[in-house]
Amino acid sequence: MTTKPQRKRHPRRSCLGCLGRLFLLFLLFIVLLVGGGLVWYYSSPPFRGQAAAPVLLVGLDEPPKFHRAGPRRSDTIILCAVRTDRSGATLISVPRDARVRLPRRRYSNKINAAYAIGKIALLKETLADPDIMNADLPYHLVMDSRTVREVVDAVGGVVVNVPVDMDYDDNWGDLHIHLKAGKQRLNGEQAVGYLRWRKNKKGGGSSDDFHRADRQRYLLAAIVQQARTPAGLLRVPATYRAFHKYTYTNLTTRQLIFLALAFRNIRSDAVPGDTRRGSSYVECDWYAGRQLWQAAMQ
Repeated sequence: MTTKPQRKRHPRRSCLGCLGRLFLLFLLFIVLLVGGGLVWYYSSPPFRGQAAAPVLLVGLDEPPKFHRAGPRRSDTIILCAVRTDRSGATLISVPRDARVRLPRRRYSNKINAAYAIGKIALLKETLADPDIMNADLPYHLVMDSRTVREVVDAVGGVVVNVPVDMDYDDNWGDLHIHLKAGKQRLNGEQAVGYLRWRKNKKGGGSSDDFHRADRQRYLLAAIVQQARTPAGLLRVPATYRAFHKYTYTNLTTRQLIFLALAFRNIRSDAVPGDTRRGSSYVECDWYAGRQLWQAAMQ
């Protein structure tokens, strides 16, 4: 009499295990990004030995439509001082068209060229110059317009108050902006246009680097606010994936969470400066900028 071989039993873990892990991940993000009361977060800060952690936030410009592989300039440069006592963060914006002399260069250039020439290392070295910002920036977070586009879509759009009608088309730069003034919900593509707008093709509105910096900080706060709503919480896993897809950073996951929580309370400012007639450069008051940064780091 032949006995039927018994089928070896394996624990049922594939579906249930995946669902369980996904659910735990979902709960983790809800508690960490919004609650802020978890013992894990309050046990010990991820940035040690200083009153504030210096982080360089960089947003890259959109590459030309017909030259996607070309060098990318920094469209947004923000020095962020994250308070290690969990009281918030201070953001200091640097005009992208600020006139500087890059390290080992004989002639002046716009600071946004630093990233195109030498990536994040040269931009950090430029900002560390004692005659510019004298800022030691060991941490960095680099994003591009795709990060903004996908994150805004992932959180379900953001509500902003568009200050003026924005109407601009640039086929070479693949930029098309058509927004009416007033409070409204923007999707990812519209949010990128809101950030990048500088003037209307037919007149009737314009902005400089300082207005753009204001919009950048305003949109950042709007994204954080939307992510903390009930609808935003349901989209946390998608938001996390969208954020990491086009982001380059040396921050750990724990430090990123600490940074996100710090954005609940933001103070913001900008390095002062002006544009001389007939020049595309912004002449900055770097002494005032250094004072702002020194105060933020104390």
